Parts: sequence; C-alpha cells; structure tokens
Amino acid sequence: MKKLDSYLQKFRKIIFAESEHHFEEKLLLLSNLSLAVILSLSSFFNIFLDLKTSITVTSFLGAISYFSLYLYGRFVSRGKIVFLITSLVTLVFVDVIWFVNYGSNGPIMPTFVVYFAFLILVFEKKYFRLITFIMVLNILGLYLFETHFPEIIGDYPNVKSGKDDNYIGLIFSFLVIFSFISAIKKNYIREYERAKMSDQLKSAFVANMSHEIRTPLNAIIGFSSLMSDPELSTDDKKTFEEQVERNSDYLLSLIEDIIDVSKIESNQLTIHTRAFDVIPHIRQVVQTFQLGMPSDKNVVVAANLEMSRLVINIDPVRFEQIIRNLLSNAVKFTEQGLIELSCRKEKDFYIFAVKDSGIGIHIEHQKIIFDRFMKIDNNKQHLYRGTGIGLFLSKQLVEMFGGQIWVESEVGKGSTFFFSIPE
Repeated sequence: MKKLDSYLQKFRKIIFAESEHHFEEKLLLLSNLSLAVILSLSSFFNIFLDLKTSITVTSFLGAISYFSLYLYGRFVSRGKIVFLITSLVTLVFVDVIWFVNYGSNGPIMPTFVVYFAFLILVFEKKYFRLITFIMVLNILGLYLFETHFPEIIGDYPNVKSGKDDNYIGLIFSFLVIFSFISAIKKNYIREYERAKMSDQLKSAFVANMSHEIRTPLNAIIGFSSLMSDPELSTDDKKTFEEQVERNSDYLLSLIEDIIDVSKIESNQLTIHTRAFDVIPHIRQVVQTFQLGMPSDKNVVVAANLEMSRLVINIDPVRFEQIIRNLLSNAVKFTEQGLIELSCRKEKDFYIFAVKDSGIGIHIEHQKIIFDRFMKIDNNKQHLYRGTGIGLFLSKQLVEMFGGQIWVESEVGKGSTFFFSIPE
C-alpha cells in the first residue's frame, strides 16, 4: 500500500509538479490534459462515423492546442495568464466546433454548460457577472447566426450519424464533468479534513505555546537572579549572560511569529517590496547561523551561490524571515553534516533551496508540514523545541511574493526545502 501511495505521488508530481496542492492550478492542468485526450479520441470517432473532414481536423487541432496549453501551464507559467489564455482559447474553440459540427443539431450544446462551470470554478467571484454576461452574449450570437444562416451550418449526412455523434458528444461531456466533480470532491474532503485537524492542532498549539513561552522566561528569570550573586566568577557570569541573551532572542522571535500568524489569520499581514540584492544578505544570515551553531552539533552551514549579485523585488525583512525559518528548521533536525543554501534561475523564477543531512521527513508528512501549528517529530527519542508555525509562516510569505514552497525528503538521508520567487 505504501509503495502504491509512493507511485501515485510520483505520478501526480509528474503531471502537476508543485501545483499538486493548489486546487485551481491542478484543475486547469487536469482539464487541459483531459480535453487533449478526449479530443484525440473524438477525432478517431469522427473518422469512424465518416463525418466531414472539417470536424475531424478541428478536433485534432483542439487536441494539439489543449496539450500545448497543458505543457505551457506545467513547465512555463502557473500565473493568471494561463487561466486567461485557456479561457479565451476554449471559447473560440467551442464556437468553431459548434459551427463545423452542425450547430444546435450537433453534440456541442452541453459543452457550453461544462465550459461555464469551468470558468466559475477557476475565476474569483468578482468576475462571475462578467463571465455570465459574456456567455449569454456569445450564445445569443450563435442563436442569431443559426437562425438567419441555417444553410451555412448544414446538417448531418444521415440521421444515424447525427444520433451517434450526439450520444458520443454527450458521453464526452459526462467524462469532463466527472473529472471536474471528482477534483472538487477530493479538494473538499481534503480541506474538510485539514479544518478538523487544524482545530485539534490549535488546542495542542495553545498547550505547547504555554510551555514554549514559559521555558525561556524561566531561563531568563533564573539566570538573571543568579547573576546578582557577588561571589559569581567572571566565566560563570559570561555564561549566564549568554543564556539570558539567547533565551531573550528566542522569546522575541516566538512572540513575533505569534503576531505574524495572528496578522495572517486576520488578513492584515503586509509586505513592502523593493529592488534588493539578496546575495550579501543571504551570506550574512548563513554566517550568523554558523557562528551561533550549538557546541553539541557537528554541522557546517554554507551558502553555495554561483552569482555574486541578485537583485529582485522583495521585502528584505520578510525574505530574511523565510531564510531564517528554513535554516532554523534544518539546524533543529540535523545533528551532523552539512546544511547548504543555494539558488538557481529557472524560467521566470529564482529557486532557493535549503538542503540538510538531518533525519528527513516521512512521505505522508510532507503534505502537511506547511499547515498551521503542524509539528512533526520523526524521532521519538529526541525532544525538538519549536511551535510548528515557522514553515506555515514561510509558506504564507512565499505565496505573498508570488512564489511557491515545497519539500523533497527521504527519512534518514535529509531534506531539501525549495521556494520560488518571481524575477
């Protein structure tokens, strides 16, 4: 069963890439790929039914167009432009195939319902009236054309071919609707399960948070009181000062994360982007982590950056927050070896990666580690400090920049966290 799940995940990754967990993008890719397959089959059925050549050619060109749109959305761009291009191409294609496939006598009429449902699913609510207006206007135009120029539309060569074509078209419409409903239902179930888990995790988070806040506070109070001892040696005093400083920094970081989560929950978190050279900033953060590495860890933190300068539109503070969260996560779960931060250019995005040689993450956990309050300890023998909100914050910030974040990991061999930022 685990092998099957692994193969299914690999298959989904091949089909959807990082879009696997983004419903609208996944639906778009699935629709384009499904339509390419359906139209390819339709071309063969049209040949078998001995329909006119223009119908077969149109179906075949449609299959090529939708497969090209799938490849474009899969490998080139995942932004709103893909949704807009697909919607316009589909409207033109449905009108053309309606025209060559005998108008209202053909099998295309149900396709308009499917197309309308697709638009409602992938576009925001504010566009619903515009979409409805365009669809009504388009159908009205087709009706007037067929009413005034029926001889141009034509009809089937015989009753049987028309009946067969209509039934086949109806079956294909069912297949497309089935893919839509399946995707919607699966997404609903997943979101419902996440909502239930989120409620449970919130309770656990509150209990965990009281412990996380109390621990550094106790350390600060305890070491501060010890420092007032007049007989305290210089070395002990320095050690206690370091403990107070370290726990104060941790407490401050913890409170800032809690505030940021609260802002995200209330849609009040804002970013202020500007052109910024991230390379020296990254090197400085990496150096800070290397110098602050706990003495009980044999870990090297390094930056593997080929470029000496990289200027992107980013909020420097929030970008550093993402880097620090990922590095902190890597340090927490790595006892020895290398933690490496790298960057590469891929199409319209810069892909940043934080690779570690730590304990790794089980494949079933890789889907949920970016959820709110999710904290997973693979090693039951080791108590890891943390609140489970660092990766959630990182995901929210990356998506606010217009990028995506994901992980590749193998238990016992380490993890690599990737995030993309548009150029």
